[in-house]
Amino acid sequence: MKNKKKSNIPGWVITVALLILIALVVIVFCIKLSLISSDQFTADSVNTEIGADKEIVSSDNYADYVADTLEGEMERSSEVLNNNVFEEKDDNTDCQLKIVTDGDYLLALVTKETKLKKDYVPADLEPVPAYMNPYYAMQVRAVALEYLEIMWHAAKNDGVVLSIRSAYRSYSTQESLFNDYASRHGEEEANRFSARPGQSEHQLGTAIDFGGTTVDFSAAFSATSQGQWLAENAYKYGFAMSYPENSEDITGYIFEPWHFRFIGVDEALEWKQSEKTLKEFLETKVQSFD
Repeated sequence: MKNKKKSNIPGWVITVALLILIALVVIVFCIKLSLISSDQFTADSVNTEIGADKEIVSSDNYADYVADTLEGEMERSSEVLNNNVFEEKDDNTDCQLKIVTDGDYLLALVTKETKLKKDYVPADLEPVPAYMNPYYAMQVRAVALEYLEIMWHAAKNDGVVLSIRSAYRSYSTQESLFNDYASRHGEEEANRFSARPGQSEHQLGTAIDFGGTTVDFSAAFSATSQGQWLAENAYKYGFAMSYPENSEDITGYIFEPWHFRFIGVDEALEWKQSEKTLKEFLETKVQSFD
């Protein structure tokens, strides 16, 4: 019987090769699992109506979740994902847009005709308290938080519990968010319900998306106890609804009964009495552009 020829490959080399192979298998498995979960989350997220029958956003909004969690643990910089799927373009080019001089100004006009500076980040951002049920780590300007807390407790005393769905967003987060919507729904459609980077009131740190219902981020929110309470009382605490019903031709955005912006108590009362959209009201105020 012939002796078997021994291998010249050292044992430690075989061991290392096996470990590398196992590591590669684990990595591939994790990537596939992540993609499956992501696809499911995305598919489940598109279920809010625009107009009568077009679905675009949901209370479990995948893009909003991904984009805003890029902010990290109360991150104060605007250096996050820069996913340029679509270039910033509109009927107005950047050279035609009015650049807001001071984003800290509570009455700053932020619309599709104006733009905040890319590096503008509010200096007084504070974390949204956990008792307000934020869906992730959020920030809001201190000047707005003071009245937000008073309003939250007033609503609770009336039997209404408000949840904070979104607050401050950096320029780059908004860029990533808009690009994601545009890639999934088309740029023209996305432009009706999502702001381009630099044109979002959320970058001001004074805009809040409220929720806490099964119909968050939809027109049906207006019929909930939260939506009704906010529509009737938010102005008393300095918050104005930015995008009211039947005003898309003025604001450029669909009805968003969940989106409110802090402009100051006296100013909010004046806005309410004017019966104007927030955009029209702010256009009557002194503005400064570069």
